Amino acid sequence: MEFIVSIAPNSVLRAAPRSRRERANFTSCLINASTVMVAAGGEVDACNAHELAEYVECSLEAATRLVVDLRDLQFFGTQGFSTLHKINVTCSGSAVNWVVIPGREVDRLLRICDPGGGLPVATTLETAVAAVVQGPRSHLRMIPRS
Repeated sequence: MEFIVSIAPNSVLRAAPRSRRERANFTSCLINASTVMVAAGGEVDACNAHELAEYVECSLEAATRLVVDLRDLQFFGTQGFSTLHKINVTCSGSAVNWVVIPGREVDRLLRICDPGGGLPVATTLETAVAAVVQGPRSHLRMIPRS
């Protein structure tokens, strides 16, 4: 199965304002009328992880599907995992189907902090879009004790 992903013609690319001290940048765009993609680059750590969560929440607006692309991050600290959990809870409460595309740094942290696969993960943009289009999933689920 092949997916072609294109940005909606009337979509607006929004970027978070960036100062000299910030180490992360966030952008968002509409993939289609109900799907928004938020991408992050740079470094997410304890100082700015909350900004990623706030940016995602503000980007949702009327979207029912969300793709969070973290492939361009050069650093993803442990506070970033708490941010992904917060995004998961926010999406669950808002009935938003979402998925994260981790890069190398995020994948490393997920292997340590989320070995049971509690967060929705996709490896490519195409599989991420396919995953959110499939319909709602149970955002919060029990992970069995090992």
